[in-house]
This record gives sequence, C-alpha cells and structure tokens, in this order.
Amino acid sequence: MCSGGARVKLFLVGVFVALTAIGGDIALVAGLEANTFPLEMLPGTPFGSYVIPGLILVVVVSGSAAVAAAATLLSPGVGALASTVAGVGMMGCIVGGVLLFNQPSAWTWIEVFYFALGLVMVVLGLIVGRT
Repeated sequence: MCSGGARVKLFLVGVFVALTAIGGDIALVAGLEANTFPLEMLPGTPFGSYVIPGLILVVVVSGSAAVAAAATLLSPGVGALASTVAGVGMMGCIVGGVLLFNQPSAWTWIEVFYFALGLVMVVLGLIVGRT
C-alpha cells in the first residue's frame, strides 16, 4: 500500500505541470515567448520556428504530466510509473533543448524550475511505486 501523502503530492505536481506547462507550450508555439526564446536561437537546429518544439513539449511535458496525474488518481502503481516516465521525459526535453538551441545563457530560470519539477516527479514516483 502506498503512502497517501506521497501519492497526493505526486498527483498535485502532475496537475501543476500539466496546467502550467500547457500555457507556456502554447505561448511558445504562438511566438509569445520571443523575449525568452528568440528566433536567433534556432540557427543550426532542424527548426525554422518554435512550432514543432512547442508541439513536442505539449505532448511530452504537458500531455504526459496530465496522463500521469490521472493515472496517479486511479492507480498508485500505474501513476507512479507514468509519473516517473513523465518526469524523465520532461528533464530529457529540457536538457535536449539546452544542448540544441543557441541559448545566450546555459539555462533559463523556467528550464531550471521545470527540470526540478521533473526530478520531483521521478522521486515521488519512485516513492509511491515502492510503497
């Protein structure tokens, strides 16, 4: 039987990521994040705009977090696994973006924040999955 407190936290983090990341992902696709992610960061990448990277983030970050939150609500074991996968996927997307795009600084505050949330999802997923 899993710890109820860890399960609730895992659910809340998943919901938070799903709801907040979708707004940022859509803003990226729509070009509203031009101050943080200017087009000048794209040369040397396979992308001419942020539409495809933004859509990837919608699926990998927001979508997987939403699925993980729902799964956590319905089944602790499935939710733990889904949350761990979602957290690793989110951290992977962030590291991939930092390595791929020509950012003026290595990490933006938003990337650090969501990387940390991904790590929290992984840790809580492992805790819930073990109990």
